[in-house]
Amino acid sequence: MKTRLNTLWLSCKSQLVILSFACLPYASLSAKEVVTDLPTQEHVMVQMEKVANWQVARTQYMTHVGRARAGSETYGRWIQGAFYKGLTKLAERSENPFYETWIGYVGNAHDWKLGKVKYFADDHVIGQTNLWYYRRHKNEQALTPVKETFDWLIEQAPDDGLEFVAGRNKDNVHHCQWRWCWADALFMAPPVLFELSDITGDPKYANYAHKEFQATVDYLQDPNTKLLFRDSRYFEKKGKFGEQVFWSRGMGWVYAGVVHILENMPRDHQFRPYYESLYLEFTAAIVRLQKRDGAWPMSLLAGEKYSEPETSGTAFFTYGITWGINNDLLDESTYLPNVVKGWKVLSSAVHPDGKFGWVQGVNEKPDVVTKEDSQLFGVGAFLLAGSAMYDFLGKK
Repeated sequence: MKTRLNTLWLSCKSQLVILSFACLPYASLSAKEVVTDLPTQEHVMVQMEKVANWQVARTQYMTHVGRARAGSETYGRWIQGAFYKGLTKLAERSENPFYETWIGYVGNAHDWKLGKVKYFADDHVIGQTNLWYYRRHKNEQALTPVKETFDWLIEQAPDDGLEFVAGRNKDNVHHCQWRWCWADALFMAPPVLFELSDITGDPKYANYAHKEFQATVDYLQDPNTKLLFRDSRYFEKKGKFGEQVFWSRGMGWVYAGVVHILENMPRDHQFRPYYESLYLEFTAAIVRLQKRDGAWPMSLLAGEKYSEPETSGTAFFTYGITWGINNDLLDESTYLPNVVKGWKVLSSAVHPDGKFGWVQGVNEKPDVVTKEDSQLFGVGAFLLAGSAMYDFLGKK
């Protein structure tokens, strides 16, 4: 039996430098090549742990003093929340108990509080980790702030318009952000509300989330491509190649958000047909935009003109497609080539020391990225993709 060291930063397996096919050049895969190009579960777990360990070792400073740093409570909590969502997936699958212990340590260090702006979706995403921890430990301290926040928000019943206009309010957020007027928000807040309904048995949270989610999709979705604009400022904008601007990570937030809603929704739930239908619609739109190298371009309609293998959007799409295969929403023979090509890009972006590269920085639109660029939310997306790949390989 393999020995696991429950050290703070590294497990034994994570110290192995096993890159397998990660060093191969990007290439399109035929259906016949897919099976032989699949990684092993062992390889996927090694990479997940290695990436997580690299990131956790560099998150300690942020965790201890984040609230004392200017702007970090609002700006930083969503970045960390996206990372911890991925870390929960690793904690469920790894034999090393450190990851779950670390999540509990961080939650307790912050008194399980959400961000300081109670209505702001970016400050809600950490609630997904709270609820995960509550389910596993029945820790009321983790549940209470989430419930109090959304009880308050539902009572406010904000009805601001969804147009993203210039100017910020006293909380330093845009006026429309009382509601989900930007694509990223659909990853941050709705899954928390749906899971809160599942935990408490109170449908009011799911009812509110569904109403607001539908409003955002109806407002931001392009009828031709079926993709969502990041926000209303991009309705008429053109990218550097003259294309309509659909931001890869922005659409990735939406796609993964739908997955997380479905994960917390009973099979017979009244809203499930809507989200399954939306998931399939998004999948059909997304898969045809994958580049030959397996990545998705930062500007989705720019195609091969974007040569950089940006990994945050690619990770979210790879995650969502793999999850659909695992949950019998997608045909394996049809979509597995997309998964394998996407995973090869993600695997090759892992540096020997565990740093996860090619992650576009904090932004709201397609921009620039380099091999050295890494971010907490990119690591979170990688862990989500790795978890789905690990599950798929387990079924094999």
